[in-house]
Amino acid sequence: MTPSTVPSTYGDPFAPGLLRRLPAPPRTVALLRASRIGDFLCAVPAFRALRATLPEAEIAIITLPLLCELALRSPYLDRVIPFPGFPGIAEQFFDARRCVGFFQEMQAERFDLAIQMQGSGVYSNPLTLLLGAGATAGFVRPGEGSGRLDAALPYPERGHEVSRPLALAEFLGAPARGTVIEFPLWPADHAAAETLLREAVPPLIGLHPSARDEARRWPAERFAAVGAALLRRHGGTLVLLGDAEAFATARALRAALPADLARLCLDLTGATTLPALGAVIARLAVLITNDSGPAHIAYALGAPTVTIFGGSSPEAYGPPARGPFRVVLRDVPCRPAGPVPCSACAYEYRCLMGVAVADVLAAAEEVIAAHDAHGGPWPAAPLDLASPHTEGACHAPAR
Repeated sequence: MTPSTVPSTYGDPFAPGLLRRLPAPPRTVALLRASRIGDFLCAVPAFRALRATLPEAEIAIITLPLLCELALRSPYLDRVIPFPGFPGIAEQFFDARRCVGFFQEMQAERFDLAIQMQGSGVYSNPLTLLLGAGATAGFVRPGEGSGRLDAALPYPERGHEVSRPLALAEFLGAPARGTVIEFPLWPADHAAAETLLREAVPPLIGLHPSARDEARRWPAERFAAVGAALLRRHGGTLVLLGDAEAFATARALRAALPADLARLCLDLTGATTLPALGAVIARLAVLITNDSGPAHIAYALGAPTVTIFGGSSPEAYGPPARGPFRVVLRDVPCRPAGPVPCSACAYEYRCLMGVAVADVLAAAEEVIAAHDAHGGPWPAAPLDLASPHTEGACHAPAR
């Protein structure tokens, strides 16, 4: 037993099968997954595995408020609890007063089991333990002890993001039920998309030029150049996508379009709910996007997609299934960024700046042709996530 491991009531925390060691199947389960859209979608196979193993349990998820609508649609989750923020977890602003009330409410729930699916556990394990569940499980950093966790899995440092939470579910005793990610769409979502696109002439060429991190934002003028070239070749409409924080990026993209093509641009930035965004993406001839949430929505829907990667790893965050997807990136020795954040890049984002318009345009033509030949959205075809998919990646030469 490592020095920082506290003995557990349920045996060795590093032994698999906690669910079998509990005195009874848990009736109430709390999951912590308070990350952005892509991370949430990558955890869907883990949610599915837990639901299949615990069919009678009430499974609640603690997640970001912006994802509550998406989480409520999941057939694998029963309740959604908005995450109030916590020190060290940057996805949500931390309000100490709200946080104290949150933990009081959670401890009053007396969950049978709490599972930390947030990450390596440095900040998220203390949060999960404060929920006061009968048993607590989660990741720990490789080489470290389990602390007060009743089940601890060393955080997998390699592989696709889908495989990480799924590995935790399997470690606990919930066998995988496939690796397909899902983005449920309802009739109202399709109706909303039809309304938004009612005057758009097909083919619809989607551009998502924004991203939360600067190191993931390919220049807006290059997005404009790709969009203009595709319009001249195929006709149709450019559809700009993004949340309300992306108005400035969308404005820069529109300004970079040739004057004769600007009228063929439909700007939906900030105009869609998350489900309606998915329904719009499902109607696109191609989506060209940075490595961000809409890319993962497109992967789930089988929509033709070109994803431009900066410093993040396509092996971890690229398409988790085969389909009309292409990854475009420039090979650089510092990918993935590792302990040095890309915001501190000393190389002027060569990983992004080295991706040329011609690289992205060629990839877009490939996925358009593949989609046309297939005749519609692709059914999910899971990959071997132990050997992440690199086929179809376009590696821009060093410049």
